[in-house]
Amino acid sequence: MYLKDPAVPLPHAGKTTLVPALICAVLSVVVMRIGFLSFFFLAPLGVCAAVYGPAVWLGLVFAMLGNAVWSLGFSLRYGTGLPGIGMDMLYFTVLSAGFTWIMAGSPAASLIPPLRTLFRFIAACVAGALVLLGMIFSLNGDEGFSSLVRSQLETISSSYITSSGMDADQQAFLERMFTPDKIIEMFLMIILRGGALVSAFFLFFINRQAACILARLFRRQRENTGNDLTVFFAPRKAIWVLSLCLPVILFCRAVSLETVEIAAWNLLVICAIMFLAQGGGIVLFFLARRSMIMRLFCSLLFVCVVFSPGINVLALGVLILLGIAENWLPLRVQKKV
Repeated sequence: MYLKDPAVPLPHAGKTTLVPALICAVLSVVVMRIGFLSFFFLAPLGVCAAVYGPAVWLGLVFAMLGNAVWSLGFSLRYGTGLPGIGMDMLYFTVLSAGFTWIMAGSPAASLIPPLRTLFRFIAACVAGALVLLGMIFSLNGDEGFSSLVRSQLETISSSYITSSGMDADQQAFLERMFTPDKIIEMFLMIILRGGALVSAFFLFFINRQAACILARLFRRQRENTGNDLTVFFAPRKAIWVLSLCLPVILFCRAVSLETVEIAAWNLLVICAIMFLAQGGGIVLFFLARRSMIMRLFCSLLFVCVVFSPGINVLALGVLILLGIAENWLPLRVQKKV
């Protein structure tokens, strides 16, 4: 899972790369503000990286400047204040810079040693998770926002319990268990113990896949950069780190070492993500040897599974176990003809 280092130095980018970098930057800033599509605000920068290489760093600069201007104008119009501007700029800058680093590598290979895409992905996910946690806790500290969230949660839980058709005793039990404070506490517990990392990972991964698909529309031939998931292997020692995290988590819960437990959970999630990618690579390896119709059918099936609650968790678990199993079983061995 490698990406080639930029072959053309950043200062040598000319008009043929300046215009696409500017267009991708504008699209990134605009998509960021379009409802559900805001989830794909990184994809334009990914397309720029895949098609024009190092020019994406110019696009990143343009995007950060454009986002800053937009945030300032929005703040002046609606009075969100400096904290709102700062949080919006920090979120956009960190995620955009991390994603650009994942897609294009270092802009100064002579100063920063080139890293494997996997390690760039992990570093960007950690940075993105820290920003997401900062935003969540800053909003949680806002009394007005907290009151609004609690009132909304209370309304939702009450509607769910009332429409569940349970008897009075069961409804009373659910009302005690699903209070707004307990729901918020559970959410914060999950988000601290790997939830933020998983969110950042899926944000980067989905935008990267969308960028790769769109990039094929802008170039006639697909270059083989050695970046195919079918050749991805997690580091050998990751399995031992994964195995060590489990007893550490149990021990820390027993002796109430919450800080160490949270760190162990996040390390466990990082290892699980690596084995998830390895399991996905195994599946793609076998699908690559099937017919186009079979690959299309499996792709549609995968989309259905991802959006099926419960089944998606089971499918991800199977992929992780498949990736772990490859540490001992040669699952991707080419058959000799």
